[in-house]
Amino acid sequence: MQPYLIRYRERTPVLCAAICQYPIAEHEAGEHDGFVIITGSVGGVMDIHDRRSVSLPGKLAQEWLSPATPKESAKQMVLLLDESPEAFEWFKIDRAIGNVRNQGRALIKLTGQIQCGDYKGNG
Repeated sequence: MQPYLIRYRERTPVLCAAICQYPIAEHEAGEHDGFVIITGSVGGVMDIHDRRSVSLPGKLAQEWLSPATPKESAKQMVLLLDESPEAFEWFKIDRAIGNVRNQGRALIKLTGQIQCGDYKGNG
């Protein structure tokens, strides 16, 4: 499978929504501890992946993380307000990135044309 580097066109951090449960000091680790990344429909990246991580813009991500945000509001944020594919760009990178023994910046060097969310026919 061809690996891709996917990033915001503006090169700001991508804040992906996830749900997690970790033990606290009073409780031992349990079988349900861990995390899941929330995914949504593919949108403009269909040729490279069958699902897309839900990402939220900075201020919205802060609101989503706030304990004061009602659960229903948080649910609506990830369902309706995630970033559109047009906010991203992606490009092929070296397949060597798939081997943990390989290290270095050269692994994410552009090996194909940059594609964007409004481009049809990626891959």
